[in-house]
This record gives sequence, C-alpha cells and structure tokens, in this order.
Amino acid sequence: MLRRIDYSRFRVDLYVEQLDGELMGEIPAQVTVRALESYSRKQLLIHPLFAGKKAAILWYLHRKKRPFPRQCLLYGKLLLPIRERYDVAVSYHAPNTTPMFYVMDRMRADRKVLWLHGDLAKNAGDMPLVKAYHSKYDKVVAVCGGVYESFLKLHPDEREKACIFYNLLDAPAMREKAKAGPVFGDGFSGPRILTIARLDPQKGVDLAVEACAKLVSAGREVRWYVCGEGDCRLELEEQIAEKGLGGRFFLLGDQENPYGYLQDCDLYVQPSRTEGYCTTTNEARLLAKPVITTDVSGAREQFEDGVTGWIVPIDADAIAEKVEWVLDHPDVVKAVVTRLRQGGAEADAADINLLLEMIKNGDQSDRPGV
Repeated sequence: MLRRIDYSRFRVDLYVEQLDGELMGEIPAQVTVRALESYSRKQLLIHPLFAGKKAAILWYLHRKKRPFPRQCLLYGKLLLPIRERYDVAVSYHAPNTTPMFYVMDRMRADRKVLWLHGDLAKNAGDMPLVKAYHSKYDKVVAVCGGVYESFLKLHPDEREKACIFYNLLDAPAMREKAKAGPVFGDGFSGPRILTIARLDPQKGVDLAVEACAKLVSAGREVRWYVCGEGDCRLELEEQIAEKGLGGRFFLLGDQENPYGYLQDCDLYVQPSRTEGYCTTTNEARLLAKPVITTDVSGAREQFEDGVTGWIVPIDADAIAEKVEWVLDHPDVVKAVVTRLRQGGAEADAADINLLLEMIKNGDQSDRPGV
C-alpha cells in the first residue's frame, strides 16, 4: 500500500511500537517512520502523577487476567500521545488491538479511519467496549466483503461510513523475489505442500500437522513445510514428534523471502481458523499455484471452489481428504493452474490515492467497494 501512495499529494508518517521487523527495509524512503514512546524514567521521576498513573495501570493489568481488548486499551494509555495534528489518522491494525484504542484516544486528526482486517464476530467485535470505539471512527475500511458484512451486522445504522478495500499486492516485486528466493533443496521427489503462516492458533498450523499425519497414515509420500514463526512453536514441535512426522513436516521459521518456496511447491494449503482477507493465498493465486484454503472470511472472494482453487471446512479431516483428492486429479489441477495464468488471478487495481483523497475530504461512497 505504501508503494502505491502518491507522495506529491500526501505526506505519510508511520507510527510503530518498535523500530524492527523483517519488512522495515521495504518501507518507501518518502515515509517517515516513528516509534511510539512510553513514559521515560526521567519523566516518572520528575512527574509523580505519571509514575502513579503507570503504576495504577500495571497493577490493574496484572491483578487478574483482563479481556484482551481491555488490556489493549490500558496498554495504549502507557504510550505518550502524538502532539502533531493530521488530516487523517488510520488505525491499520484492527479490529480489537492497541492501535484501535490509541488512534482514537491519543492522536489528533480531522478524520479517523478504522481499517478492519478480521471478522468482528471472531474478534470480540460484539464487546460493548469495542463496539463503542468502532462507532467513534469517521470511516471504516474492511479488507473484504465478509469483514464488511460482519461490521454491518453489529452496526446496521453505520453503513454510510463503511467500504471495502482489498489488500494490495505488489505482484511484479513478488515475482522477482520468487526468482531470487530460496527453494527446496532436500532432493525429495514427491509432492511438496507449503503453508505460510504465523505459528498461532488462529492460523491453524496444528490442523496442518493433523492433516499431514492422516496423509502419511494413508500411505501418501508427501512433505509439508511451514514458513513462519510464533509463540506456538514448542507445542507444534511436540505435536510433530508425537505424530511421528520427523522428516515429513518441517517448520522453516521466518523467511524474509518465502516466495521461492511458494513458486517451488506443488500445493499451497491455508489451514486458518480465522482470516480477514488472507494475503498468502492471494500471493499463491497470483503465482498460479493450486490452493486449498479453509472456509474463512474472504476465501470465497478470492476463489471459486473447484474452478480456481478449493475451499474446505475448518477441519483436519476435510483438509487431508481434499489434499488426497487434489493429488489424485492432476488433470483438474492443471486446468485450475491454466485458469489462474489466463487471468483468473490478476492483482487488484484499486486506487489507494482515490480512497485517501475521499477520506481526507470527508466524501462518502454510496457503494461498498472503492
């Protein structure tokens, strides 16, 4: 998205919680990156009020486990407010995270925008605190139709301020990275299955392990690889060992450039329990790779089941059964890949500058997509 902005028309500051991460080097030079700050030790010593406030928040957070949105609200209060005033302030990480509260409470802007990446029904969107904050925003941008509809179910009277804007991809850059990225070099000649995901319950990598175990039990010679890192690595390693999948299921960790693996795999599987508009399946689609995805939000906006990909229930048995079916029907897979290459997987040509101009000027759209 940042690469698509016209910097002759917009000045952009990007606020982050930490100045690190594998994508920091890809931020355009025109963007000013700033780290959000908390109270310094000096401030706490000079201003007892700050020290008391911080101590009270920390005590409240640690006294007993709070609902995640309330934790995020309180954590935002530990960060210093932004003094500068903007035309537009965007909470890009939403629906129920610290930025959603911080942008509303600690930033000054003529218009504030909530960028929704997940189904509200699965992300505490019906919690009174979250609903109240969502309603405060001037504009709500949903990354797919499913997320858009989930917002309207909870906010039926706020249709006029909501729209759909699909996640953008830099397809040419992605294809160049695929040429330069690492590929599988283990000499395996059977089908290679790939998943790119955080090691997090939401992404369902444990379902992939279960599905792989079922495939191996059925006598399938497959290898399943996962690019990504996360808090569930230890549990997944134990599950892989318990299922006897050493040498069959591989956690490759974070990969700065996973596109070589994506280009080199035989089948891409996304076993997520919840998504907004899944970027990795969209990337696989653009590289004309056959994709099996669980029936999460956005899946049916990316794929026509059985025509440009396959959509299955969020279940390890269903995933394994569909993988077996795909492996047994190479002619069908070839036809799917041909459709993707012939134009069924074009990158979205939406204009981020048009959307930003509309938001900046306070214009409202009478249609859900922009």
